[in-house]
Amino acid sequence: MEDRYIFEKEYSLAADAVREGYKAFQKKFILKKSYIFTALFLILAADFIHAAFKNPSNYLCYLLIALCLAFAFREWYNPKKSRRTIVDTISNSGAVYRLSVADTYADIATVSAPAPVEVTDAEGETVEEPLPEPTRIPFDSEYALDETDSCFCLYYGKTVFYIVPKDGMSEEEMKIIRSTYKSSAEADKN
Repeated sequence: MEDRYIFEKEYSLAADAVREGYKAFQKKFILKKSYIFTALFLILAADFIHAAFKNPSNYLCYLLIALCLAFAFREWYNPKKSRRTIVDTISNSGAVYRLSVADTYADIATVSAPAPVEVTDAEGETVEEPLPEPTRIPFDSEYALDETDSCFCLYYGKTVFYIVPKDGMSEEEMKIIRSTYKSSAEADKN
């Protein structure tokens, strides 16, 4: 079957778009859990502080206070650290991607890598590694779309997540991307 795309767009990811898109992803899936655990560890630390004031000779309370504060800090800091790591990794990759939107799905593929990757096979010959296959995102009940000031975030469940920057997109192309979410909601009703 021949693919009939409504439109195709090549793009590369700037650090600001990745940062904003990944932050939207974290707000949707990660930060709620992180904030809940941070609050839980801080409440436990406060309880242990109260117990330490009641009985200053209980050294286990001091250890538990330190552990709870360390875990609270870790829960608060890990999303920030992972965001910084992802932004640095993706921004420095320099890869060019292609978004191809059809009526019922979108394909996202790597068009080019900054330098061809060569690997050595079992016989010792150098072979150029091919580009990865395109990822297909069907517009069904698992599909979701978020829009920020500088990018679109395409989700398929909690496993597939893509950032598509708005830079260089016409208003018509942005309308097509926005309509993909509406079409997936309509398909769910049928």
